[in-house]
Parts: sequence; structure tokens; C-alpha cells
Amino acid sequence: MTINEKIAALRAKMAQAGVDALVIPTSDPHMSEYIPEAWKARKEFSGFTGSAGTLVVTKEESGLWTDGRYFIQAENQISGSEIKLFRMREKGVPTVEEYLADTQAGKTVAVDGSIYPASTGLLLQEKLEKVGASLVSEDLVMPVWQDRPELPHTPAYVLDVKYAGLTPAEKLAQVREELSKRGADAQLYSTLDCANWLSNVRASDIAFNPFATSYVLVLKDEARLYLDADRLSEADAASLQETFTLRPYNAITEDLEGDLGGAKMLVNKAGISYDNLLRLMKNDSVSIQYGPDVVTQLKGVKNPTELKNIRQAHVWDGVALANFWAKLQKKLEAGETVTEYDVCVMLAAERAKMPENRGESFDTIAGYGPNAAMMHYAPTAEKSDVLQKKGFLLIDSGGQYLTGTTDVTRTFVLGPITEEERTDFTRVLKSHIQLAMAVFPEGTKDGMLDCLARQQVWKYGLDYRCGTGHGVGFFAGVHEGPQNFSQRSSGVLKEGMTITDEPGLYMEGRYGIRTENLLEVVFWKETEYGRFLKLEPMTLFPIDRNGIDVELMTREELDYLNEYHAKVYEALAPHVEPETLLWLKEACKPL
Repeated sequence: MTINEKIAALRAKMAQAGVDALVIPTSDPHMSEYIPEAWKARKEFSGFTGSAGTLVVTKEESGLWTDGRYFIQAENQISGSEIKLFRMREKGVPTVEEYLADTQAGKTVAVDGSIYPASTGLLLQEKLEKVGASLVSEDLVMPVWQDRPELPHTPAYVLDVKYAGLTPAEKLAQVREELSKRGADAQLYSTLDCANWLSNVRASDIAFNPFATSYVLVLKDEARLYLDADRLSEADAASLQETFTLRPYNAITEDLEGDLGGAKMLVNKAGISYDNLLRLMKNDSVSIQYGPDVVTQLKGVKNPTELKNIRQAHVWDGVALANFWAKLQKKLEAGETVTEYDVCVMLAAERAKMPENRGESFDTIAGYGPNAAMMHYAPTAEKSDVLQKKGFLLIDSGGQYLTGTTDVTRTFVLGPITEEERTDFTRVLKSHIQLAMAVFPEGTKDGMLDCLARQQVWKYGLDYRCGTGHGVGFFAGVHEGPQNFSQRSSGVLKEGMTITDEPGLYMEGRYGIRTENLLEVVFWKETEYGRFLKLEPMTLFPIDRNGIDVELMTREELDYLNEYHAKVYEALAPHVEPETLLWLKEACKPL
């Protein structure tokens, strides 16, 4: 079926249900960023494969909302269908809620409340009620989704404490302490990063994310883990039962409707489904107060064992990258044909050789030339450009290791570049370094530092339509909060947090540049004005010196880069292949 035919099938189902508009988010019951194939309805009915977006189908038209990372990609992928692109946050472009309130006054709008975030659902409900429209929770997608993939059910296991640093019981004690500070004694963890962190359970239910689809419900005197026991070994099941009551995955619905013993439930509206929040609101045995998932706050600060392991993961990741790049250069110098997709395959193969590697942390972005201007471009075996001995190759990639999760971007110079390209490469590098060199008092909000990077491109009237950095999980999701370098973020940076530093410039139709390291927030010094923190790079891989205009760099910036490269060489040299060592030595020479 074509996309237009699939939308027609949806409209027929909507007519049967008496629904005037249908909202299909990028979501699953766990509000995941990367979702299992079984819940990728927005992709199925729009053809758009990006990781963020919302499809709206009305009787008259259909629209796709997505953010600046995906404008180019979305426009290409919905071309030829009836779907109209709504460029989020662009001037004059309505939000999904504004659009529906404007076009569906007095009508009925449907969402699948089992996968719709409660925060979004409540906002939409409020907007619709003001114009006499109603919001109903009904799954109209699955009945018309042909050949829907099976729900994930991979083997699950408990991550050894030598990696995690804390047992589930120790983590649960921390959670209860934090809940008590907020006058609560219960919280439901629907998001997989929270549920899996608390239980120390891992699996392979989602591509690139070592998660088991599960929930954890913390009550005053009990903690329940909703995970089918047949997924666990007897030993792991017994281990988990020392801390949790094991319940079937699907039992969450009846339990939220059952007697919860007067629980004082702290609810994060962004971390629970619309349907599950409605269940709690109707449950007389629960009193609700709204606030953050306390696990998000706890796991954002890595414990000493995690930090030690993450540093080791970055050594192996740097070795894999270095061996990969040396081999790729050899192929290019020999005149072999190499595509962007070949780059992805080669890099994955090198990471797979590393100790304790468990795959990649996301689909590798290998964009040559104009393709790199699409922030989340992903080549395929069928559609992939051939590398030339000129211009830029941007590679954004990451690995999953039992010792941590990595995320690194480098822009490589494949041959001659223009003066403009060299200038922009250097501006991005300056942006990266200015943020990485930041020192700040304890209690500083992450959003306050975002401008340190952007200032280096703002002064030329340039910018990038995304955040500057994000938190990274521990053998978990590559994107995690609460920390973010973004103009809209207001989280507090704390010692032990890890966060990326990845400014860029994206010139549509010409080239894209990004430089990314993972940084650790560390103690710097204490003065009469209090404790001060700074940022230390955890990523270990050279930045391509061939793209730098040294005349545009300050002495302080060059010193930072030279010190970083010395650190990279010291860490990687003992482990790389002999042929790689020659390249590494040259790549880390001081400027």
C-alpha cells in the first residue's frame, strides 16, 4: 500500500468510530525516544523515518510535525504523498494542539492513550475543551496496520554490580529517600531508562538500546517489577525477587486500577501514558502530586564505579575509531570505491572487536558532502553516496559496552576544502572548545552554558537548530536527562554528570560540520565564593587538524586542543593496531 492508501484506510476506520481527527505520535507505552518496531505507527503511516515527529490525519488533510533536525529528511520522505510538512518552531507554524483547536472545533479527536504521553494528552485535552471539541482514547491504528511486527520479548538479564556500581536494593533505598523529601512514598517508572536503571535489568528489546520493556512501581512497603519471568534465568529471577515482587508485564493495567493502599504518588506527567494517568486519577486509593521522576535525577549523576567504567569504555571506543579510520584512509588512498554505508559497516565491525562491546548506541550517521547537512542522515545499502577525495565526511556514531555508552562525532577532511569550509570547521571547533573549557560555580544551570558554544557562531549571524549537548546513559540510552546544553534547559549541573558538547553548522545542499565529545562534570576548586566545577573530556579520538585555520584560533584554544590530543595519544597508543599507530601519532601532533 502507498502512504496515501494507508491514510485512506485510517480515515475509513475513523469514520466507523465517529472520529474527526487522529493523532499518531512517535511513542510507545514507555515514552521512549527509540521505540520498538511494533509501535512505529507514525513511520508506517507517514513514511518518515526520523526519531521525532507527529502525524495528524483529519477528514480533509494530513500533516507531519517535526523539528529542525529533520526538515530536509522529512520533506524528502513525504514527497509524493498528501502529507503536508509543519516545521516546528518556525514562525507562523502552529503546534499540533493549536492546529487541532483551530480546525476541529466542536469535533472529536482521537489518540491511542496507551502510548500518548500524559503531559501532551492533558495539554491537548485542555485546548480542545476550550473550543467545544473532545479528546477520546482509542487505538484506531493497529486494526488497519498490516503485518505489524511482534512485540519485543528478548532474553533479559541483571547487569552485574561491578558494572552498575549499586544493587537494585541500594538504588531503591535512594529512591525512597528522595520520594520522602517530596512528601511522597510511591512512584511509577514507565520510561525504560528509569525502570531499567532501578532494576539493573537489561535486554535487547529496542535497537541500539539495551532495554527490557518493563515498568517498576515503587510503593511504601513494596516495589513491583513488571517483567515476564520467562525472560529471565532462574538465578536472575531469584536475585530480583530479593528486592521486587515480579509481576507479568501486562498486569500493570489492573494494578493501577486496584488497591494501592493509600499511596502518596509522585507523578511525572511527561513520564507516564495518558491512559495510566487517568487510571491513577480515578483510583480512590491513591493521592497524586506532580513532580519529576526521582530516578531521572539520581541516574543523571553517575556513581564512582560507573564513571570508572565509562572512562574505560571510551578507551576501547577510541581504539575502534582509530583502527577504523586508518583502514578507511588506506582504502581511499588506494582508489577503492567506498560508500557512506560502507563506512557504517566498517565502523561497526571495529567496535564489535572491542572488549565487552554490545553493539552500537544508535544508527551511525555517515554523511558525505551535502548529506551531512541533514543532522540525522542515515545511509542505507540501497541509497548511499560514494566518498570523493575532497570535502567533508561527518561521522556521528556510538557504541554500547557493558562499561558504558558512547557518542562521538568527527568531521573528517577527505581532500581539498574551500576557504569557507575551513572557516566554518574552525568556528565549530572554537564553539566546542569554548564550552569544554568552562568553569562555573556549583548550582549553575546547564542552559546558562549553551551560549558559550553558540557565541562563536552567533557573532557571524549563524546558528544550529538543535541543542548543544545532552546527557548519556550508562549502558542505556544515548540520550538521557536531566542535563542538557540547550537554551530551553534549566537543569542544574552536578559533579558526576556526563554530557555531550556538540555544536555544528549545517549548510543545506553543501556540507555539514559537527564536533562532539562526551564531557564529565568534575570538581575544580573551592574558594571563598564556594565550590567550582569544570568539564573534562571522556571521548578519546583526534579532531582532524587538516580542517583547522590556525589563524582563527586563540592561544588558549590551541593549548586546549594540544593537551587533549596528548591525552588521546597516551590513552590509545598502547592498544591500537601497528598501522594505526603511525596515523595516530601524526593526528595528535601539537599545533
